[in-house]
Amino acid sequence: MRVNVSNDTQKVFDTIKDFLTKYNELIEKINGKITEERDRNYQPLTDEEREKLTDKQAEQWDEKAKSGLLKGDSILSSGLNQMRSNWYASVSGMSGGFSQLTDIGISTSANYTDRGKLVIEGDGTKLKEAIEKDPQSVMDLFMKSGSTTSEKGIVRRLRDTITQTVSKVEQRAGRSTWTSEQFLLGRNLKSVNSQITSFESRLTQVEDRYYRQFTAMEKAIQNANAQSAQLSQYFS
Repeated sequence: MRVNVSNDTQKVFDTIKDFLTKYNELIEKINGKITEERDRNYQPLTDEEREKLTDKQAEQWDEKAKSGLLKGDSILSSGLNQMRSNWYASVSGMSGGFSQLTDIGISTSANYTDRGKLVIEGDGTKLKEAIEKDPQSVMDLFMKSGSTTSEKGIVRRLRDTITQTVSKVEQRAGRSTWTSEQFLLGRNLKSVNSQITSFESRLTQVEDRYYRQFTAMEKAIQNANAQSAQLSQYFS
């Protein structure tokens, strides 16, 4: 089924521009997290340390303590690379004249520090001309349905990639409603807690053994002192 696209060039242009802005903001945030350096001057606060700070100070400290925790994260890095691939790859099975972004005047920023951000070429003339010439093809380039990734429009590809990435993050970090057994970090923390409990139990056993040994030694010393006192009386 074909979708009727009203040839309101400026409105469609502004919609695409807004979408690109939001996409660029997203990859900027992800890039910021996976390249952020760890500030080791800020370690997690203990309960006693937190009590000495105001809520605002504690919040600022926590933000610094979290810095760099996602540096080089494999899930986010992989998701980011896949999103870039979603944009660059051609959309197969297109009936119109456009099958990839460069056909309609959208390309990757030439500034390497932008780390893959997308830009509308020039003053946007090429994109507006594409919208005027074949608005349906422009729409399909973004929204086309398909049974395979290559057949899907860019927005549908991105949605699939983001969904998969979020799922992987949840499998590692969980959700607020999940139990510890349902995600990796929760299982690891539970295992560590179990080891801590086991170690504390072992420590208690060792302390009890040493206490019994110390008590026995004290009694032995007392008996020895008593015997020594008795012997001293015989030789006095």
